[in-house]
Amino acid sequence: MRITKDHRERLIYYLNEFYQHYPSEKHTIFHFIKYFKLRLKNNKDSWMSVSADTGQGKSLFAIMSMILFGRPMDLEKNITYLPTGTEIIDKFNKLNFNCLLVDESAKDLRSVDWQKRANKDVSTKAMTDRFKNNWIFLNIPNFNDLAKTLKHTNILFRAVILFRETNYVRVVIQRKSRNWRDEDPWGDKLANDRYKKCLKKYREIDNDIITSIERGLPNYVMDFIVPNLELILPDVTDEYERLKLASRDSKEDMQDLSKPNIYKEKYDKIMNIVSKLLVNNELGLGKVKVTKQEIASKLGISTQTLNKYEKAPPTDYYEKRKV
Repeated sequence: MRITKDHRERLIYYLNEFYQHYPSEKHTIFHFIKYFKLRLKNNKDSWMSVSADTGQGKSLFAIMSMILFGRPMDLEKNITYLPTGTEIIDKFNKLNFNCLLVDESAKDLRSVDWQKRANKDVSTKAMTDRFKNNWIFLNIPNFNDLAKTLKHTNILFRAVILFRETNYVRVVIQRKSRNWRDEDPWGDKLANDRYKKCLKKYREIDNDIITSIERGLPNYVMDFIVPNLELILPDVTDEYERLKLASRDSKEDMQDLSKPNIYKEKYDKIMNIVSKLLVNNELGLGKVKVTKQEIASKLGISTQTLNKYEKAPPTDYYEKRKV
């Protein structure tokens, strides 16, 4: 589905009306977009993680930002659904001064999956292809699940959806420390200490306290509120959900095809047992031992195949039978 000029104009109009009801807000999503457009024009990196609890609106926030970015956009060309490292690179290479949403990055960019060659290539792409001036959103519920290489080297910014209110969610933008020696470049240890102190003092942490703590951290850039994209562009969000579901079904089918054939395994197991029983005359079918050629002929296989099954490692069933 291609994002049209009408989609963009509807979104901008709705947001302008929305922010009029919150005049005390210092920043809006428009400031956010402008900030990163300037970075891209200066050939600076713009790989960003987007973190929030499941269902808080990570993907819809990223899609809203991509629409406001103003470049040609398509829900299939600019989004990777349940991606692999190879898919990310393929779509990245086709874009110039544009946006790419890596939806559900936890699928393949976690630290536990980082030994895959394709995933390491993603990191290399982030370090070497700055000239393409693309803005990449990596969606992941828990930022700490990302590989250390991405967190400490490639990702310079992160967006965190702090909480959801009735009419909006609050998003905070943070920048990694410029001190390359910093053991805590994202200020997480400092933030944890402040949250613990507030919890001891107030017994409960409300949204105002959360906002105050995040604004006081050294890596704070800005925070703002955004409404639910579903209320503004339901046709876009419905198509996004459809494509995401279709992608999940497609990948599950591919995984099923790659699984071992259970019927072939059962056949091999049975032939293994039968071959040994017949060759060793364990069924007591007669005093004269039957030749392998005759056994193979009755089973409808060659002598070589019979030998393969007979010499295969004993199955659990056969071992129990011998005992």
